[in-house]
Amino acid sequence: MLQATKSWMLRFARNDAGVISVMGAMALMLALAVTMIVVDTGAMLSAKRSQQAATDAAALGAVRQLDNAQATAEEILFTLNSFDSNASTATARPVYFVADPSRAPDQRYFEIGETASDGTLVDMSNVNAVRVTMLGESPTYFARLFGFDEMTRIETFAVAAFTKHVSFSAGTRLASLEAGIANQVLGGLLGTTLNLSLIDYNALADTTIDALSFLDALAIRAGLEAGSDTYGDLLGTTVTAGQLLDAAIEVLNGETAEGNPSVAKVALQSALAPVQNGSIPVDRILGATPYSDRVIGSVQTIPGSTIPIGVLDLLTGTATLLGEGKAVGFGTNVNIGSLASVNGTIRVGAPMAHMAVGKVGDSVETSQVEVQITAVINTGIANLVNSQISLPIYIETASGLATVGDIPCAPGSTVVGLRAQTGAVLARYGTATDTQPHIATIQAQLIPFIGPVVQVLNVRATGEVSIGQGGEQYANFTQSDIDNKTVRSVSSGPSVLAGLGNALDPQLQVLPGFGLISDVLDIIGDLVSGVTTSLVTAIVGVLTPLDTVLDTVLAAVGIKLGAMDMIVHGAKCHAPVLVR
Repeated sequence: MLQATKSWMLRFARNDAGVISVMGAMALMLALAVTMIVVDTGAMLSAKRSQQAATDAAALGAVRQLDNAQATAEEILFTLNSFDSNASTATARPVYFVADPSRAPDQRYFEIGETASDGTLVDMSNVNAVRVTMLGESPTYFARLFGFDEMTRIETFAVAAFTKHVSFSAGTRLASLEAGIANQVLGGLLGTTLNLSLIDYNALADTTIDALSFLDALAIRAGLEAGSDTYGDLLGTTVTAGQLLDAAIEVLNGETAEGNPSVAKVALQSALAPVQNGSIPVDRILGATPYSDRVIGSVQTIPGSTIPIGVLDLLTGTATLLGEGKAVGFGTNVNIGSLASVNGTIRVGAPMAHMAVGKVGDSVETSQVEVQITAVINTGIANLVNSQISLPIYIETASGLATVGDIPCAPGSTVVGLRAQTGAVLARYGTATDTQPHIATIQAQLIPFIGPVVQVLNVRATGEVSIGQGGEQYANFTQSDIDNKTVRSVSSGPSVLAGLGNALDPQLQVLPGFGLISDVLDIIGDLVSGVTTSLVTAIVGVLTPLDTVLDTVLAAVGIKLGAMDMIVHGAKCHAPVLVR
């Protein structure tokens, strides 16, 4: 029996009848598996490509509507591209993108509340990108025969960003610039003699050059290498005034200059050529933080999309930097009413850096200045030893601050919103060390009609007025404002000099030999009262024209007492691009 079983098993093993059927069944299974892979994988990849394209479109659309990014993304995905909102989900999160080639692509964007790699604390005011994530489904066909689900989950995401930059200055008072005093002040700061005309200054004020072209030209003259060194390296270096001048002239000779470049070029040469060896730390006259991590030459200027900076800003920035801490004298004959002349000195503290290329959150500060003026007043008061008095006034103004608050980049909206805080101001009669200056001497006859005219009383001026740093105020600029070079002002209070008039308190001092003040007033009280009243009236009467003269002096260094003027040279919102 055992032998028979073994024999049967051997015959069965040698029998090849039906092998083809078995192999056919196995081949069919293999064919089904291959079909599953090809068909289902192909369908999934096709669905993912379609979903990715829609996700890209959603990101590009949502970044234009940052305040309504979620709804915009859903509209594009579910309405325009007909994805099933019941089977798919989408999220759109505003983020902050930094174009930093040193970081991996997925490390270049930051969530709200994080600190970005460029130091920006991210909030809704400075986000410039949207990350859209979509979870969708793709049906399976053959895979379900092997126990797989009928639907395959597909995840796609895209990040779209746009660049929004602005060029602006704070403290700029172009309308008040006056050639004679500007030549004295700017020439003194530069340590040279300026003879620029009002036409020259108007040309400088009206002419702009492309910020990026200027930075590229300056980088070459600073010895930096395109393709390796960054714009941050340029901002951290020191150039000469001659190198800055050569770079500006190169761009003025190009096609991006607007205004009156031919006259501005000659005026700039006349001002800076005599001081071409002066050292200029670039970051103290220009700001360009959005480009700090970009390699020089890696950012291309697109025709029609330049970001301009003012040529006058380059001149005043250079002058205030070279003249930092230097007391510069000025003087002018006024002949306005009883105000005969004004002279004095101005000392510039920390100069301001004009924003060549800025983003939301970037700031510039106005200069700190100290002004000592002496106003010569024709009082016409007969009982003064000299009816023409000299009135000293000392003024300190701290720096104000202007910050880019918003660049909406939305059709029909404000182009740029600036937040501004004016600097504190102190004004008083006297000098830095004398708070009770002697301004006049009263003479009188102690014995009416028969006594000699003698000097009896000295008059000293006291009084001060201070305006603290103003609260934050907003100034909005439209494209029309930018095109028309509109200057917008914010103020922290009333006129400083008008307030100084209200604070005037004349103090009387009896000259030696005439006893007590009460004794003198008993004799000539009415005379003294009339003289001091007339004196106060004369002083208060010249403060308004004096304010005008002071404005022209401060205009040369971009300062306005108790207020801040701002001008936006240009703002650009480039087309959104996919960055991830």
